[in-house]
Amino acid sequence: MKSTKPKPKIHVRKARASDREVVFKFCKKTWSWGDYIPKVWNKWLKEKNGRVFIATIDGVPVGIAHLSIDKPHEVWLSGARTDPNYRRIGVATAITKKCLDYAKRKAAKVARLTTESDNTAAQAVIKKLGFKPTAEFAEMTTEKIAGETSKNSKWAEKTDINDTWGYLQTSETYRKASGLYTVLFHWFSLEKQDLKRFIEQRKTILHLSKTNKIDGIMLIDDITAQEWHENTIQTCYIDGDFNAAFDMTRFLKSHCHALGIKKIYGFTYNHKPIITALEKLGFEQQETTEIVYEKKI
Repeated sequence: MKSTKPKPKIHVRKARASDREVVFKFCKKTWSWGDYIPKVWNKWLKEKNGRVFIATIDGVPVGIAHLSIDKPHEVWLSGARTDPNYRRIGVATAITKKCLDYAKRKAAKVARLTTESDNTAAQAVIKKLGFKPTAEFAEMTTEKIAGETSKNSKWAEKTDINDTWGYLQTSETYRKASGLYTVLFHWFSLEKQDLKRFIEQRKTILHLSKTNKIDGIMLIDDITAQEWHENTIQTCYIDGDFNAAFDMTRFLKSHCHALGIKKIYGFTYNHKPIITALEKLGFEQQETTEIVYEKKI
């Protein structure tokens, strides 16, 4: 027999600094090690292009979500949490709808978010809200870093921008990855202006074919060292066949060895040839993958 008890009224508003302790308390056991929300709370509240929303019941915070406006046309939703005592009553749905309404008012055209492949509860809510899976990504790591010899990889130069962009436009991996790259579990559309920035910052590795044509690309970033205070680096996007991915990764490992970097986070579209290349070079894959969902707004 179904319960006739009415569901409590959920109100969603902009977060306040005074919400801190209550939010931190219900986020305490998100994972076995805790949660990253306390580390980003102050930064999130100060963002000019972001907004933190709080769901409340009887004035008490019971849910949180963060939205960032990455580009004029796209937003990213993250940090969705619900107090375990208030799950399955529509908190996540209410707060996500508020985020989408806000994004629409800001003239965004698409909203994206990610969840782990084994989080079926979150996936059910996401799908009910009209989000569709658009690409699947893997996280791999290695601390086996030594000087490696690469044969056909190099740092991209400014003169390579047009050819590299041209390569991506015909790349099957770029298409299947929905044209996305990642920085710290945050996915962005990879547009020509982004590629130009990566190349100018010397964060782009290219692989060349026997005829000296680009047939592989790897984007990297040291933001893991900045944000997580580790001696690490991450890949943001990898494109190419097994041989290209293998050679570019050897080039990256040699670069890391020279700088004394101790760990590499290998983020990549979940494509078997690339995964296999990384595994051959000592990377270990996480048990779950990250599924990026997208909704037109």
